[in-house]
Amino acid sequence: QKRITLGYTQADVGLTLGVLFGKVFSQTTICRFEALQLSFKNMCKLRPLLQKWVEEADNNENLQEICKAETLVQARKRKRTSIENRVRGNLENMFLQCPKPTLQQISHIAQQLGLEKDVVRVWFCNRRQKGKRS
Repeated sequence: QKRITLGYTQADVGLTLGVLFGKVFSQTTICRFEALQLSFKNMCKLRPLLQKWVEEADNNENLQEICKAETLVQARKRKRTSIENRVRGNLENMFLQCPKPTLQQISHIAQQLGLEKDVVRVWFCNRRQKGKRS
């Protein structure tokens, strides 16, 4: 396997495809491609991109650096916030009192509950949307 001899992981390949060709692929997709577990149509779409990637990887020593830089960018992206049940209960009670808090109120709530202001702001936005759906 060319990828392994060049020292790239499946995740590296997916990320560098994004840098080179504007379409990021997951590690899972690369794994399924290598194991021939994708549909014929998807295999046909991915094959030319991966052939170009192999050529780039062969000819471009900077690809490893690009890959490392892209990995850092991906690591900086925000992870999904999970809110404890106790805190969620407090937010629900506050929502019942005031479904559309001002920025000052959001700051106060965030400080009170030990959350970031954006987390509180987004929680209230999402909660209002949930109310519209039910």
